Amino acid sequence: MNSKNNLRFQQTERKIRDIFLDLLKKKELSEITVKEICDSADINRTTFYLHHEDIFELMQCVESDMYEYFILIFKVPGKPYSLRERFLHLFAFIRERQEFYRIYFSSQRASKILDYTLLPFSDDSIQKFLSQSGVTGRLEYEYCQTFFISGLTAVLQKWLNGFCKESEDELLRLLTIQLSFCTHMSSFLL
Repeated sequence: MNSKNNLRFQQTERKIRDIFLDLLKKKELSEITVKEICDSADINRTTFYLHHEDIFELMQCVESDMYEYFILIFKVPGKPYSLRERFLHLFAFIRERQEFYRIYFSSQRASKILDYTLLPFSDDSIQKFLSQSGVTGRLEYEYCQTFFISGLTAVLQKWLNGFCKESEDELLRLLTIQLSFCTHMSSFLL
């Protein structure tokens, strides 16, 4: 029987995903059909539907897998990462998978993944930072986080569209300049 733990099932799944990601380079998600994946993978529709409900569920599975891999890079038992290390790991992770992320970021679906780069509101280090920065509550923190993630998304899109020419350290330096710019801009607004 062809179960999820079966090597043949896993190979077929890998083939479906590879073809799907290749099609995403050429077409919008809504333009991809089960038929063209089946034709390219040399499988029948029944086989495809044993793996996925439809194209959109396939995309959700790919996103979910990338999100799980993404979270794992931050979970090293017994070793807390500094914020600098988090971002360097994030950038290296994205660089290694830039083909997927170029597609992913261009579809404006990236905020779920980037949410993990920031510490949760309840984290002690965030509370210390917030008390020093003048952010007084959860709502203000959520707005700051939304603003930051939107900016980070734009920076990552630019980096990916340039085929990740800058190193992770250089990208972090450029991001730091943007944060400094925002700090100076706020003095003109208040």
